[in-house]
Amino acid sequence: MTNEKEQTKVRAVGGTGSELGSKSKDRVRNPEGVDAARLMSGEAWDDFCDKLKETGRHVLAEASLDSELDRSDGFRYLANLTQAGIRHAFNLDPRFPKWVRHPDSTSKYGAENADNIYHFSKIRSDLRYRISGRRNTATAFLLETKEGYMQLGDVENYSTLDSEAMTVAPDGTFEIILSAEDPGGAPNWVPLHADATQVLIRQYLCDWETEVPAEFEIVCLDTEGESPEPLRPAPIARKLDDAAHWIETTIRVWNEWSVGYRERRKDGVLAPAENYVGGADDIFYGNDAYVLAPDEAIVIESDVPDARYWHYQLVDAWLASMDYTNGQTSLNHTQLHIDADGKVRVVIAHRDPGVPNWLDTGGHLEGLIQYRYIWANDNPQPTIRTLKLGDVRAALPADTPLVTLEARREAIARRQAHIRRREPTC
Repeated sequence: MTNEKEQTKVRAVGGTGSELGSKSKDRVRNPEGVDAARLMSGEAWDDFCDKLKETGRHVLAEASLDSELDRSDGFRYLANLTQAGIRHAFNLDPRFPKWVRHPDSTSKYGAENADNIYHFSKIRSDLRYRISGRRNTATAFLLETKEGYMQLGDVENYSTLDSEAMTVAPDGTFEIILSAEDPGGAPNWVPLHADATQVLIRQYLCDWETEVPAEFEIVCLDTEGESPEPLRPAPIARKLDDAAHWIETTIRVWNEWSVGYRERRKDGVLAPAENYVGGADDIFYGNDAYVLAPDEAIVIESDVPDARYWHYQLVDAWLASMDYTNGQTSLNHTQLHIDADGKVRVVIAHRDPGVPNWLDTGGHLEGLIQYRYIWANDNPQPTIRTLKLGDVRAALPADTPLVTLEARREAIARRQAHIRRREPTC
């Protein structure tokens, strides 16, 4: 990344934009014997449970989110974060790597992209890794080596490999080598920075009916064929600590972001898309809050960006994407209807207005509007206006297609089938 590009990144955290949680590698560890004793006595488990109880207070502390829907969303969100945090701590070993899929359609956080499959694995910079796979027909994917999780304060992205720049064999297979030293002759080599602890793959699926996800397998070349050592008490105590820290920090930090967006919201204005610290270099994110009465609708209008990928989606007040499986809460550039004048118009409403580009709030009177421009050559600024739901049709071009209830059910069925295919297991 160039210095000029580095300067374009923004933090935008909470109300102050000044913090991203604590750096995970800066956390102080107890001596080995202390942690072993904590596990053997049950204290480590008690600490984990106490931290979860404390974390639940973050849901209750959001006084403005006290409706039945928002509170239910909040505790479902926390429950799914808990399983994600446990998987992060207990199932990711850099010596014996494997992919963990999260966020996904159930474990949501950080305004994740409805069009993405996310693959995480822990790595160590002193080890060598091979990622092999098959390209298939997914629109694209980005592989990044990272300092860690953004919400924990580990915001550095050290290297990126774009699938479009990758060497792929005629049969669609590929190999990627991750290592600190250049292996020589490897067409897809990703250098490992000394502080890299994680590899992330963001896979983009745009045509939800036909695209087949790329396949990835990861192995550590330095430990292949070995067996891990037997479990010891101290590492398990620390994994419990790590899980609790990840869960609490994740919900707290993303709540701060959400509060910040809601506090900065201005009527009639949609925030511009920006490049964020901790996000991929080629992604520009537009994030803003909405407040919408039951009988109102929002109309967003924009020029079409010159981008390989772009989309609009709705995010709830906990900064988790809304239910894109069972509702039309997201639309990407292959799914959006473009009007005859070359503009795109998106309608946000609680009830179906019978137009192609409807984003369903699912009854959320407050939430976030998010749009992304990826691999873009420009950055068009959308306009936004709020009007009565009954006035939507008159506010759109006369030739805007009518979407019947039957057609909408068919569209939702196609979305459900797509998620079943891309997430065959929980």
